[in-house]
Amino acid sequence: MTTLLHGTAHFQEYERESVVTIGVFDGVHRGHQQIISECVAESRRRGNASVVLTFDMNPRRVVSGDRPCVLTDRERKLALVRGLGVEYAIEIMFTSRFASLEPEEFCEDILAGHLGAKQVCVGANFRFGRDKRGDVETLSKLGGRFGYGVDVIPLVRIGGRTVSSTLVRGLIREGRMEEVSEGLGRKYSIRGKVVRGHARGKSLGFPTANVELERHFCVPAEGVYAGMAMVRDEKHVCAVNVGSNPTFGDGELALEAYILDFSEEIYGETLEVEFHHRLRDEVAFDSGDSLVRQMEMDVERARRLIGAG
Repeated sequence: MTTLLHGTAHFQEYERESVVTIGVFDGVHRGHQQIISECVAESRRRGNASVVLTFDMNPRRVVSGDRPCVLTDRERKLALVRGLGVEYAIEIMFTSRFASLEPEEFCEDILAGHLGAKQVCVGANFRFGRDKRGDVETLSKLGGRFGYGVDVIPLVRIGGRTVSSTLVRGLIREGRMEEVSEGLGRKYSIRGKVVRGHARGKSLGFPTANVELERHFCVPAEGVYAGMAMVRDEKHVCAVNVGSNPTFGDGELALEAYILDFSEEIYGETLEVEFHHRLRDEVAFDSGDSLVRQMEMDVERARRLIGAG
C-alpha cells in the first residue's frame, strides 16, 4: 500500500527515517523502474521507509516555459509507482520558489530535515537545485554533511541509446511503437472519453470509437496502428487511426478506434487505447470503396499481429 502525501512537511508524523529517490518520473520507463526498485530494495535492507519524491508538473514548465507532452497522467504515474512496492509517494508543487532552492538548502531542509533520509537513490545523470547546479557529486558531498549516503544507479540503455522520457516522447511522435514499448517496459496507451464523431465509420461498416484527445498528452504520429482497447476492464483487439481523415478533408486531429468483435454503445465512457504496432501512414483515398478495402486489410493485419485470430 502506497501512502500519497502532498509536500514533505508532515512526513515525520509517519516515519522518522527514509530511503529516497527523486524525479519527475514521467512515463515511469525502464530507467525509472530500475532506480525506484533499487530505492525499495535498499529501504527493505535498512528497515527504513521507501519514498518517491516527485512533482505535480514537469519542472521545465516553470524553469524554461517549455511544455513537453505528458506520457503518464498523475493517476497512472502513481499506480505504476505503487506497483513497484513504494511505501510513500510525496508530490511537491514545483513553484518558482522551489526552483530557486540551492542544492545545499534542498539537501539540508528537505532530504535530511523533512524526510530523515539515510540513503538517496538517483540516476547517473541526476541534476537538482537552482539552475541545476547540483549533480550526483554535489549530492554525495552534501550527504557527508547531512548524514545520508548516495546510490548512483546506472542508466538503462537500449540499442545504444539511453532510455529517457525525452527519447520515449520522440519515438512516440515518430510512431515507433515497438521501440516505445521496449523503453517503457509496457505498451504506451492513451485514455479519453468516447465522444460522437461524424459516424462515417459506421456508414462504411467499421463503427469507430472517437476518443477525445487532451492536448497535453503525447500522441503518436499520424497513421494507422494495431493495438488493444480497454473497455469496462476487458481488452479487445483494435485498429486505430490517428489523423485528420484526409479522404474527407476533416483537418482536425482525431483518434478513432475500431474495436474488433465489439458492438456495444460506449459514448461518454472512458476508453484506454494501447498502441502496439504502426501499420501504415494515413493517406487520402480516391473513393469510399478504396478506403473500405484498405480498412479490411488493416483490421485483418491487426488481428493477426495481436494474435486474436
